[in-house]
Amino acid sequence: MPRRPTRWRSLLCAGVLAWFAGGALAAGVGAAPRAPGALPALDEAQAIRLAEDAVGRVVPDFELRDRNGKTLRLSRYRGKPLLVSFIYTGCFEICPAQTRSLHEAVKGLDNMLGEDQFNVVSIGFNQPFDDPSAMRAFASQHRINHQNWEFLSPRPNEVEALTRAFGFSWVATPAGFDHVLGVTVVDAEGRIHSQVMGDMLRADRLGTPLRRLLLYEQPQTVSGALDHLIERVRILCTVYDARTGEYRYDWKLILQLVSGLLFFLTMFIWLFGEWRRQRRQHRQTGLSCPATTHAVSGREG
Repeated sequence: MPRRPTRWRSLLCAGVLAWFAGGALAAGVGAAPRAPGALPALDEAQAIRLAEDAVGRVVPDFELRDRNGKTLRLSRYRGKPLLVSFIYTGCFEICPAQTRSLHEAVKGLDNMLGEDQFNVVSIGFNQPFDDPSAMRAFASQHRINHQNWEFLSPRPNEVEALTRAFGFSWVATPAGFDHVLGVTVVDAEGRIHSQVMGDMLRADRLGTPLRRLLLYEQPQTVSGALDHLIERVRILCTVYDARTGEYRYDWKLILQLVSGLLFFLTMFIWLFGEWRRQRRQHRQTGLSCPATTHAVSGREG
């Protein structure tokens, strides 16, 4: 009799341990291969290297779906710079925080660039769970209402190729996914221009590559040369304000530019007036003939 409680207690403990072991095995299904007893983890050094290696690569024209389930291709965003962020909607902390941080940074760029100068997409890589309805709920929950920002869902069988093309690394874990944090900047021709790494994204970190693209590397047509020149001057007249986290107009620089333009305009008017005056004087001198008097003297015989 004294041994019966001990035997039942042993059986109960063994059952509990077996239940936990079974749960651990079930959670590990589908995860990346790892050493026995080790949790899956992302190799940060390799992830950063893969992201940097993607710079200069032209992104293939993948087919995705927007929040309304409408099919579109990445080539739709050609012609303007594009900011790309990878998320998964089941994340409760990192992805929401990164998305809100990106939203604040994008709003901080509006004074410098305007909403129509670039596009933003968030791509859900946890397929098939990050479908259009989940992406729509995620955007609504975190109040992302920028007019040129879309939330996209790739085909489940293209997630691996899509993330590899952008240099985005991720590893499945029992708690979700371990992945790199950052934004990929794509130029107007669909080529990866740079990688802005980190979870706290500020407007100046995104503004630096976007300014470079719009000022020096953006393809322009001859018909839009004047508009492009005006836009370049406007962008050059902005400066990042660390107190507000936004770009603002640098009025001191604007006054200097206006003063310089007025000086050159005044000099041009003066030189043009002098040129006209000298030309008029030369014309009058050329048309007038000097009077000549001949004195004829003689005696009459």
